[in-house]
Amino acid sequence: MPRQRLAFVSPAARGFVKGVYDEAFEGLDVQIDRAQCKSKGEIIEAVRGADVVLAAVGIDDEVIGAMDRAKAICLMSHGFESVDVTAATNAGIMVTNAAMMCNQEVANHAAAMILALNRKLGFYDRQMRAGVWDRPAGRPIGPLDGEVAGLIGLGAIGRSLARRLQAFGLHVIGYDPYVEMWVSREYAVEVVPELEQMLARSDYVSIQVPHNDETHHMMGRKQFAAMKPSAFFVNCCRGGVADELALTEALKSKKIAGAGLDVFEKEPTPKDNPLLHMDNVISSPHAAGESTRSQNDAGIIASYQAAAVLAGKWPNRVVNPEVRAKLRR
Repeated sequence: MPRQRLAFVSPAARGFVKGVYDEAFEGLDVQIDRAQCKSKGEIIEAVRGADVVLAAVGIDDEVIGAMDRAKAICLMSHGFESVDVTAATNAGIMVTNAAMMCNQEVANHAAAMILALNRKLGFYDRQMRAGVWDRPAGRPIGPLDGEVAGLIGLGAIGRSLARRLQAFGLHVIGYDPYVEMWVSREYAVEVVPELEQMLARSDYVSIQVPHNDETHHMMGRKQFAAMKPSAFFVNCCRGGVADELALTEALKSKKIAGAGLDVFEKEPTPKDNPLLHMDNVISSPHAAGESTRSQNDAGIIASYQAAAVLAGKWPNRVVNPEVRAKLRR
């Protein structure tokens, strides 16, 4: 087999991860080219002639059109909306993600937001910085113990979050039409068959689902109206799963009590986004998956996916399995 080429394409950005995990390619005759790209043109140049593209940048149909040899695009992220998966599939290119790279971190972040919302930490912090010492202003504060957390999505992140919240005495219920029953038993999560039914029972709602056509604006006016006026909403997955306008209206009209947001429909979100200026909202800049471990794991997982493709194997994190019948040879 002739020498193969792996192109690692990353942005020329401050503090970016190392990327390629060289140990994954031991025993393979592969040339690894690293390209820090400042423009789409540079990305296009980098992917030409590559047998596999390990990507930490957005890949649209134009970039895919320049992939004259690539069998796979291996992403260094859990999400894969940065790639035109349809175009890749049509071109016979498999797409893999780095699933499980940060499920613990995202669960930690969502749990932290739930705790902070419960304890009114964002509100109290702003009050204290303004020189206001007023403990009763944060009331009412629920006891947490014995309250109900409703989880939308019971994949790796949802399961990790359930364990964390149960440790604080919360009763965890969940909605996931694709979950297998063993998850309910093993993680002691009561699965509720209807989303609105689950929302109506929950004191805290956390959503952790991928963003796709099925989940776009999964939380909208109808869903926020189904929540308790005393309930809080947390989103640490993707901004597009919640209708941001509907969420803003629900918060302004006090149909729900508050929100914790790590993601937004447009990122970076504009500084005049009203959600950033509400006392009952806490926010972070799509940082839920951050940790020294997750940064390292992203490169390791993506590299082993790429190595499997280069070795002629089917990797275990393919997000477009329907491509199998169209694969490039």
